[in-house]
Amino acid sequence: MNRTLLIKIELGGEEEENLVDGECPEPIKDKKLNIANHHICIAKANLGPANPKKTEHQFWLMKAVKWGVPEYAARTMLCSNCEHYYDTKMIRECMKKYPQITPPEVDPSWVDTKDGGAYCDKYDITCTASRTCDSWEPGGPMTDEKIAKEGEE
Repeated sequence: MNRTLLIKIELGGEEEENLVDGECPEPIKDKKLNIANHHICIAKANLGPANPKKTEHQFWLMKAVKWGVPEYAARTMLCSNCEHYYDTKMIRECMKKYPQITPPEVDPSWVDTKDGGAYCDKYDITCTASRTCDSWEPGGPMTDEKIAKEGEE
């Protein structure tokens, strides 16, 4: 099986990819690449849970231990508030322009929550707001307004 991985090139400490007013990221345009990158994120960073609408106690307990927080706190650490979660106008337009993957396409056990999503710049995937992974970092979501404000500082 052939696999393709989008590799980011860093120049001078800044990513070449522009997620505010650049071109649509390749994984948004290429469903196979997006699915392959999801599989990498699942394997490397335990992306999940499979069904965010269920309790998934074991999943959240593992995250709580990993992050050193109580389980109730881990449940608040979602893609939707992660530093790597880009919910910009450009990303939303790209996701409307190209056919997007559904969670069952990533893994048949995954449930489509229909709760929207955005783009993860860490794993180059479209991600569902209500999921998370081991690479979660505070500071998100990255919006046009937040990025503009950070650029002013």
